[in-house]
Amino acid sequence: MSVSLTAPGTGALPTVRRLVLYILLFTLVTLAAVGAAGLLGLLLDPAGSTDDSGRTSELARSLAFLLVAGPLAMLLWRQLAKRLLDPVESGATAWGLYLAAMYATSLIVASTGLFSLVGNLAAARTQGWQPEMATAIIWAGVWWWHYRIWSDTLRSPRRLPDLPGILASWYAVALGATATATALSVLFSAAVDSMFSGFSLGTPWWRGVLAQLPWIAGGLTLWWWHWHRKRMGAVYGGFADVALVLMGILGAGAATLGGTGYLLYGLGRSVIHGASAQLLAPVPLSLAVALTGAVIFNRAWAELASRAAATSRAGALVVSGLGLAAGASGLGVCINALLAALTRPLAGNRGGDLLLAGIIWLAIGALVWVWAWRPGSQTDPRGRRVYLVSVFGISAVVALVALLFAGFRIIEFFLEPGRPASGLLDLIRAPLGLLVATVMVSLYHFVVWRSDRVLLEETEPQGRGSLESLIVVSGGETQELAAELGKLTHAKVQVMGRPGDGCQATVEQLLAAIEESGSLAPRLMLLVDEPDVIRVIELR
Repeated sequence: MSVSLTAPGTGALPTVRRLVLYILLFTLVTLAAVGAAGLLGLLLDPAGSTDDSGRTSELARSLAFLLVAGPLAMLLWRQLAKRLLDPVESGATAWGLYLAAMYATSLIVASTGLFSLVGNLAAARTQGWQPEMATAIIWAGVWWWHYRIWSDTLRSPRRLPDLPGILASWYAVALGATATATALSVLFSAAVDSMFSGFSLGTPWWRGVLAQLPWIAGGLTLWWWHWHRKRMGAVYGGFADVALVLMGILGAGAATLGGTGYLLYGLGRSVIHGASAQLLAPVPLSLAVALTGAVIFNRAWAELASRAAATSRAGALVVSGLGLAAGASGLGVCINALLAALTRPLAGNRGGDLLLAGIIWLAIGALVWVWAWRPGSQTDPRGRRVYLVSVFGISAVVALVALLFAGFRIIEFFLEPGRPASGLLDLIRAPLGLLVATVMVSLYHFVVWRSDRVLLEETEPQGRGSLESLIVVSGGETQELAAELGKLTHAKVQVMGRPGDGCQATVEQLLAAIEESGSLAPRLMLLVDEPDVIRVIELR
């Protein structure tokens, strides 16, 4: 006779069942919403802008989606709603993922439809408003339905409970930032045009700014409502910290760095060649992106101070990676430009603008990298091992691509006789510059990795990696003891309390007992019998 120790509703089969059912529910709800939006759009626009055959096809598709997917979605939801009253079902990861995915999807579709409608009306574009209004209304209903589910204490997810709000918050940030950058770009472009011509043809510039105001206001409203009213800003750890690093540090940092680089490049070319509307054309968008990204990055960087030390360290490493990528790219471009100077140009100065771009990216990347990496400072080597491995992996991929491209160019050159010998350098200078920069970056980080490895071998306990699990039977406070032992031994530590105030030991005493025993067993038990008496028992 065998006894099953698996709780009801857990295991592989229930997990697969939930995944299938929630994927099916997501598909049915989406199809029903698309059908309802298409049908409402036809009702709002009875005259229509298409011919009769097109309207007939749209009507048939919308009715099919709504009448087939709609009832099936409701029947499936009724069954799932009953199951979700069970804590095991509401605690499943698949349920939390479904609710977050549909909540975010419905919010994105509804908000983009609404903001696009209001923005077009503000810019005096009134044609084709019916589909946008229908989409906004139907998908807003889907969002409201899932918001009510999220707020239901009986059926709200017990795992990933804050994921819908976190996704919505950062979507709102991205939406508002994109609209702000677009509006600023239009405004700056109008200022540049006014410098070279007294008037402009076409649509007035202020209409472009006005069209972005609903997107800006809507993004800020959605962010404020989720971040403050739903208290997503008070959620720490887990995916909240991951989203902060990915969106607030990586995304906004890349926008700031990229916008600043292109801005300086455009201004530098204008200084060298003389200012003109054509040379200054990229400046407005670059400036707008840099300013918008800088505002979000500064807010996210300040937010890191209130997060865990690991999150702050991850944010600094991400910024270091951005600076490293920009600096290495700039170095590769500089080498490319210097090699271009060795070949005879057909017309003009080919290497001047290229060298300017390389110097700008190298300088910006180096400054950012030094600020975030802080070379020469004392840093915990455990916190950057993943970063170093990532650098090695990306460098290997870049080097491989550069070698393949250079090899292709070399073979192509020798297969076509009659080409001048100087043409070979012109063909391979771009991958060669990238390869040299990648090798230099890899060599530096290899030296850092070796020094970190030596430091870890000197500071960590001997026999690291051989001890897999450790059971400590001791009195007193056990949580801090388990955390400290796990950090120092890198083993799975379980502390079992026992009565008696005298049966306690410090971390140093326990480590000394392990070393004095000389045991190489992967599993040990440390039994604190009395003060200064620790028995080491090997577990097989």
